[in-house]
Amino acid sequence: MTEPGLILFRKPFFKKESIQLTKEELNHLRALRLQSENNIIQIRDGEGGLYNYLYTPNSKDLVFQNEEFVPRKTNRKKIAIALPKGNRLDFFLQKVTEIGLDEVIFLVFRHSIRKEFNLERAEKIVKEAAAQSKQTEILNLSIEPAKDWMETHKESLVVFHPFGKDIFQIQSLAGKIPVIGPEGGYHADEGEWMEKNQIPKLTLPGGVLRTETCGIVAASFLVYGT
Repeated sequence: MTEPGLILFRKPFFKKESIQLTKEELNHLRALRLQSENNIIQIRDGEGGLYNYLYTPNSKDLVFQNEEFVPRKTNRKKIAIALPKGNRLDFFLQKVTEIGLDEVIFLVFRHSIRKEFNLERAEKIVKEAAAQSKQTEILNLSIEPAKDWMETHKESLVVFHPFGKDIFQIQSLAGKIPVIGPEGGYHADEGEWMEKNQIPKLTLPGGVLRTETCGIVAASFLVYGT
């Protein structure tokens, strides 16, 4: 794989013989002090396509050189989590991207304090973290009502719960999607639904974790442990 001077993510991306950097991308190039010499800039489409372009100082155009392709992962790792509060969301997105998680489903629970987020801003954070950590794929983000989404995926769920019945074991995550609830806890109706559907509740050793901390732990276990 070619080692570029700078990695940029564009999704979607359509290969052309020459392209131009956006104002934001050009500012990033200058911030890294790469604007005064020839450099290979690699555009990644987030789906395994790597497109190498030559940057020449004082030129507005990047000239296509070659392309590479990295096969996409077949065993994709995902977690479902309540939205973290405030700027904790930014930290969470950066860290799970660096870890190499493939998908995050943000769930809106009855006790969720935060029920929406700026998807465009979140995707920008993910792209920057993916470029910095040299990922070839982009973390996929979505937001869903917890009740409906969990009902649809109930056969694949394990819940990380501070007062769960089962002690966590790494094999408990094989083929499963970890669910992390809000810091306000689950509503009684949500708890009853979990009991009725026999959703495993796993307790981690140590203290009670904040939502984003538990999400990072879950992502680490999934990517590195299973």
